[in-house]
Amino acid sequence: MKSSTPSIPEAPPSPHGEVRSVSDVEELAARYRERGKSDNTERTYKTHINHYRYVWGGFLPAGEDAVCRYLATYAQSLKVSTLRQRLSALSKWHKQQGFFDPTTSSTVKQTMKGIAKEHQDRPKQAYPLTFRHLLAICDQLEAEKKAAIQAGDQGAILRTHRDLALVLVGFWQGFRSDELSRVAVESVKASRTDGISIFLSHSKTDRDASGRIYEMPALRAYCPASAYIDWIQASGITSGLVFRSINRWGRLASTGIHKQSIGLIINRVANDLFPGEPHFSTHSLRHGFADWAVRAGWDMTMLMEHVGWRSIENAKRYMPKRKDFGTLALNQSALPAGGDLSNAGNANTLLSHFQSLPDSD
Repeated sequence: MKSSTPSIPEAPPSPHGEVRSVSDVEELAARYRERGKSDNTERTYKTHINHYRYVWGGFLPAGEDAVCRYLATYAQSLKVSTLRQRLSALSKWHKQQGFFDPTTSSTVKQTMKGIAKEHQDRPKQAYPLTFRHLLAICDQLEAEKKAAIQAGDQGAILRTHRDLALVLVGFWQGFRSDELSRVAVESVKASRTDGISIFLSHSKTDRDASGRIYEMPALRAYCPASAYIDWIQASGITSGLVFRSINRWGRLASTGIHKQSIGLIINRVANDLFPGEPHFSTHSLRHGFADWAVRAGWDMTMLMEHVGWRSIENAKRYMPKRKDFGTLALNQSALPAGGDLSNAGNANTLLSHFQSLPDSD
């Protein structure tokens, strides 16, 4: 069963920026209410409720016995995390409608606990795009960029510039794919000497949409600020979304890339560079930066503030375990703390490219 949200017209402001008529105020209030909702959250919520009602055939409001039967029906076919999300959606529905929440009953809680004991799987995490991966991917993109410039292939020139900026900004800030896909030119300040700052009006952990400025310094190599400036200059983008689609004919679209395509962009280069390794996902950049930061000696407070984590438990999920078994360990880490740029000095790497750039924009 599909549902659609009717479009809500924008209410025209008065010359002084105030909305005057009652109807205009009501329309504007409705538009802001819709904007205050997370599209992904609302879509997921409706999917869970529709599954309970139309796939399983349950009635709402629900009793605790019905909820327990529903959980038992799908205990062996759905993940424990999915069942917990279904319970959360049912809880939300009952609270919003003013009914007793059956998911709070001891019977439902015990049923869910029993299912978790029997069917809980090992948590899955994104394969980290580590500093080693970052160097190889960026150097490959730099080589492709130079070849595209020599061949006069405008589509490839745009694509390699965009992908370099996307990977470097995403990695060094530890952005989620949703955040990376929403970066707008108007919200960015970048300098090759001072670094880059990016304002986002909201994020997953910014529930009140207070907004935040993310700042990264200028780096000696593999610099997000320089890569961003190169991309903006090559693309000619002056407003709107920074990271945009490029069609098969090499034309730049007016629309931004879809957040799910970020993993595909990374794997296009990575698949040939790292045969036999797992594919990267949209969370791999975030996971990889946490790995680099821990090895570079960042403490928990510094890492959480930079990335934007509010929960220590969430942050720990991304951090590599630092259990030192000394010389008894069979496999020692090949990556020195903070990353090693000693192999990044030849003419085909970004280190040599950025070292040749002027100090100003």
